[in-house]
Amino acid sequence: MIPLWDHGTDGWDNRYQWQSYSGYSDAKDIGCSISDPMAMRFAELRAIVGGNTAIQGSANTNTDSFDSILTRNIELYNFNKDFIHTKVTELESDYSGNHIKTGNSSGSLDAWFLHLAEGIDESSRAEFDILVQNDLLVGEIVIVHGTALTQQEFSMLAEAGGSLAWSPTSNLLLYGQTTDIASAKEEGVNIMIGPDWGPSGSKSSMHELKTADWWNRNVLENTFTDFELVQAISTNIVDAIGWSDYTGRIKAGLAADLVVLDTFVQDPYRNVILATDPDVRLVTVGGLPVYGDIDIMNLMTDEPEIIHGTGFSKAVDITYEGVPDANRNYSEMMENLRECNEGKPVPLEYLFTTGDERYFDVLNRSITFQMGRSIDLWGDYYDIALDSNGHRPGGSVSMAGPLDSNSSNQVVPTEDNNQDFSLPQILQTYGPISATVPHPVEITKGIHLEECRSDSSILGVEGVPEVPEGRQLVCGSIYIWTTHGSDCLETSSGDFCQLEISSAIAIPSHFCSENNSPEGVICRDAWAFHVPPAEATEPPAAESLSEENGISGPLYWIAVVGLLGLIISSATVVITSWNKRT
Repeated sequence: MIPLWDHGTDGWDNRYQWQSYSGYSDAKDIGCSISDPMAMRFAELRAIVGGNTAIQGSANTNTDSFDSILTRNIELYNFNKDFIHTKVTELESDYSGNHIKTGNSSGSLDAWFLHLAEGIDESSRAEFDILVQNDLLVGEIVIVHGTALTQQEFSMLAEAGGSLAWSPTSNLLLYGQTTDIASAKEEGVNIMIGPDWGPSGSKSSMHELKTADWWNRNVLENTFTDFELVQAISTNIVDAIGWSDYTGRIKAGLAADLVVLDTFVQDPYRNVILATDPDVRLVTVGGLPVYGDIDIMNLMTDEPEIIHGTGFSKAVDITYEGVPDANRNYSEMMENLRECNEGKPVPLEYLFTTGDERYFDVLNRSITFQMGRSIDLWGDYYDIALDSNGHRPGGSVSMAGPLDSNSSNQVVPTEDNNQDFSLPQILQTYGPISATVPHPVEITKGIHLEECRSDSSILGVEGVPEVPEGRQLVCGSIYIWTTHGSDCLETSSGDFCQLEISSAIAIPSHFCSENNSPEGVICRDAWAFHVPPAEATEPPAAESLSEENGISGPLYWIAVVGLLGLIISSATVVITSWNKRT
């Protein structure tokens, strides 16, 4: 609710310095109390539209108006228990923390979120010494920030089984430096990624992931894989806070706290990192839909409310009948907040990150955030042209059309409404069969994969990682006619023209981006890591490999694992933010 702080200074050495800075109070003066139920509902919705299903750092008053209605509030009552504690204020030298020690010894403590060592000076680092001296370095601890900690402290934290919450955006904005996260990883610390609160942090974990990714690629020389970064906003969190038996994975019996994203690059983990506000297709908490694409929300809830971002629109359902202050819809909530903000010099925070010009302007001009680094989050992650429906061109949503409530397949519109046909949501793959010439194929056959002949620039655009040792990259694409009489598809073996609706042409060894797709022709592509026959661990089958059995052997299992990875990472679970501070 409070926008990013444009402090214009050289930064500070520790959190107590900026908390006492005169401009800090002014930056928070939006006229609305953060304990107001409408303010908390806005904060939760801000997290939800950015792909969060849970937040840490909620207000502790008027909780009935928001608790367990929108996001899960980690330190409040969840899954029939309430054994997660927080401490945001200074860790005093005589702090006993008896409730932490008792919970640890009895096994009832799930997690302890402790803001510690937030700064870059020795006094900040020394807070860890107090933790150790007072016997409070327990396995359930989650140190938030730890900016001043060194490899020695991280070694002790890892040995205790503790975790670290990394908030690079806030660290850079306030101190010009961030946590030595590479040393934390080297020592084996369980790492989470989450935003700090509004005045110095991103709006959700999905957006904080952009800063973490920039730092990883430009400063840490890819210390983390994309998979590890996605773990840090999902499973690393639920495993650390005692929620693994309740949510955090797609598994029968677990709560359906799910985030579904548009697919626009092949690698599912890179897809999560690059996703922005328009790419969030659906968010459910406990199986209840709270936010998503308009067509999906219309299928899942009664009368969702449409809200608008810059170049895109979504639908929300934030009402909950029978709970005081929770029966107000989005429009009523915003009217309430605009009234308390009226006449104040600090504006209300914009709900989305995409389209928030002030947010990127503050980061681009910040002396501390930049510190000679030229960090351009807008240019690297958000400068995306959306189509007329507010979707990313080339993504699965843009190419599929709206969902049909009567079918699990997508209805592809054609010039003749009597000739509509159903395009499967997921296409099969087959090959390699040592045949690389473009050829007609049945849609049900799927995408023909052969040894990939695309150059490195194409592989980079498609998000293909480095090929593992002993593997071969196979890829392919399929072009599907949705209108009769479309222009010709030009290929290396000739042109395919005037095909009937639902006709398809397979182009093995190449991605869609390497050919110009005529209007009315949809292209889908896929890739996988294949074990060449000479390197397979088992002898080949006696029969010869044909198109019918080309998916057998090692590639079949790779394709299955890849699909599971796509489903799991497209539904990133329990993404957490630690967004309230004193």
